[in-house]
Amino acid sequence: MALDPVDDERLCVFLIEKALSKLPTGKEKLLGIVDLRGFRTENADLKFLTFLFDVFYYYYPKRLDQVLFVDAPFVFKPIWQLAKPLLKSYASLVRFCSAETVRKEYFTEETLPPNFRD
Repeated sequence: MALDPVDDERLCVFLIEKALSKLPTGKEKLLGIVDLRGFRTENADLKFLTFLFDVFYYYYPKRLDQVLFVDAPFVFKPIWQLAKPLLKSYASLVRFCSAETVRKEYFTEETLPPNFRD
């Protein structure tokens, strides 16, 4: 069964809205985590990545605090070089880091997602 890019985009916007609705009072920004463990070039979708950043740029300005690219493999670097100019000022929000960094700096033991546990 082929995936429908429009459905992916709708789901993405729904999840952004859901995440924003769950922010504690006084908090207005989201942290995006892109887990690149197991990434292969055939997984790359520059069109969707551009869509995602355009959504934040045009519809949710200043709502994205940081985007973590977790454990990006070597093959991701050329893709990043292609995508970076398309992301406008949001490219500066990207941080490359390890899963260990995510565990230590962004979560407590109680809030750590299962896929980031040892």
